[in-house]
Amino acid sequence: MKTILAIAFVIIPAMPCLSQETFMDPPSREITIIPFTQFTGGVIVFKALLENFPDSLNFILDSGSGGISLDSTTVANLGLSPSEPERLVRGIGGIRKVGFIKNKTLIINQLIVSSLNFHVIDYEILSALYGERIDGIVGYSLLSRYIVKIDYEKRY
Repeated sequence: MKTILAIAFVIIPAMPCLSQETFMDPPSREITIIPFTQFTGGVIVFKALLENFPDSLNFILDSGSGGISLDSTTVANLGLSPSEPERLVRGIGGIRKVGFIKNKTLIINQLIVSSLNFHVIDYEILSALYGERIDGIVGYSLLSRYIVKIDYEKRY
């Protein structure tokens, strides 16, 4: 019995190990360049289209935001109907129950991002603060899908 164990401890480590296949993601590549404006306090604002609507919308890029949202006035102007308030959202203004515009596509230059659920909230105060219409905020739900590089000098 000792001989068999000794042989097993000598031969088995010398055998090539078979392991599970590992799949490698292809190297990252640039998909698009998104020009942006920088507001007071370093706030980044960029333009995007919501599905087939012809007018571009102004979105704040907020890495601390968990979701993606649209301004309630913008939603009304586009003729969209949000769902009844169904979920609690915590933001800088506190906690409130919000409705959603579901399964929409955002077009940012050549980048087309589908299956987004926008919560709807009033951003009138942000528009007044920055002096420019703020139509929405983009956060983790979009940022988690891509590697994002920001060049503050070139503004894209």
